[in-house]
Amino acid sequence: MPFQAATGSLRSLFDDARVRPDVLRGQSPVRWGAYPPDVIPLTAAEPDFPGPQAVGDAIARSLADGYFPYASPAGLDELRETFADVAEARYGIGVGPDCVVLTPGTASALWGVVHLLCGEGDECILLDPVDLLFGQAIDAAGARRVYCPLDKRTGRLDPDRLAALITPRTALICLCNPHNPLGTVFPEETLRAVAETAEAYGLPVLSDEVWNEIVYPPARHISLASLDTARGRPVYTVTGLSKTFALPGLRMGFVIAPDARQAANLQLTFQRLGAAYSLTPFAQVGALAALRHGWPWKNSFLRHLHETRDYCVDRLNAIPGISCGRPDGTFVLFPDISATGLGSRVMGEFLLDEARVAVVAGTTEWFGPAAEGNVRISYATSRAVLDEALSRIERAVTALFEGPAARLTTGAA
Repeated sequence: MPFQAATGSLRSLFDDARVRPDVLRGQSPVRWGAYPPDVIPLTAAEPDFPGPQAVGDAIARSLADGYFPYASPAGLDELRETFADVAEARYGIGVGPDCVVLTPGTASALWGVVHLLCGEGDECILLDPVDLLFGQAIDAAGARRVYCPLDKRTGRLDPDRLAALITPRTALICLCNPHNPLGTVFPEETLRAVAETAEAYGLPVLSDEVWNEIVYPPARHISLASLDTARGRPVYTVTGLSKTFALPGLRMGFVIAPDARQAANLQLTFQRLGAAYSLTPFAQVGALAALRHGWPWKNSFLRHLHETRDYCVDRLNAIPGISCGRPDGTFVLFPDISATGLGSRVMGEFLLDEARVAVVAGTTEWFGPAAEGNVRISYATSRAVLDEALSRIERAVTALFEGPAARLTTGAA
């Protein structure tokens, strides 16, 4: 069925029948395929739904003749031009295509920017908690992590506390907005304060905005680079297609550099890392189709996620010992499980063993020191899958409070 003909019934693309664990176990090795068939995985932040049909159709056409040529390290001019148009229209970042650097995924984008701006002995400020990719990139560059704690209950970032962490060795400030795993969408006043602090100390900012399209009204995402306080300042905006269009395996990311000269320097950094040569022609063709034709699909996906978020939060808050905030963005939850008496790692093991549900434990290696006491749950799946998973979690955790009191202290740390 042609993509345009399907737009009238896009909501049906997120029915329960669209999530097929039998297929996903063979195609999703980091989630469904990583566990036995009786386990429901709510781990990796990848959607369980097929992405926009226009993307698959475009890729199929590009491969119909059977050719698999190399791609230019700089990528398709047409793709960079299209993304520059999207960045201006949707995110308020008015740059030309010469400021856009294509990358094989957002993880590679983070690595490239950190390696461009940081070296041995430098310090990089990152949020705590935050996704592990920031710390991995900093470590690989030989720099040192400096954690800026967030308020886990409210998701608030204190700009004054961030400024107090800056030393003569500070080389980079890393921001994640919307924030993974807390789901915070930072308000304009916070972003302005971060931009002004960076300007005052002459520091670049790496702003990971890969979740920028997964934001629930009335919240509104604002790109740091769109602010007048940030324009002309060294802000590197990272985004991609994995969350917006359910295309994590396409491995297509973008960096908006502060200017064309820095974009060229970043392109050279990717070539030195070998990442530039990981771009594929068919991934770029798929990305172009998503940016041109995928927005009706995305809007329907967001409506599904909005309803699913509310359902999951309400269910989790009804479970004894669990407290879950209502995030403004992303499709992950980070419930506090400390009242159960179990630590994050032990809770993850407990849910896998007793409920046959896999979650991501809030451990230092995944999200930083402040993540202890939480687990992360991805809810970009069907209502049927989540209903079963949450029912299993409810039964298992409730049993903790009904059993011997000594059980609550087992592995509490």
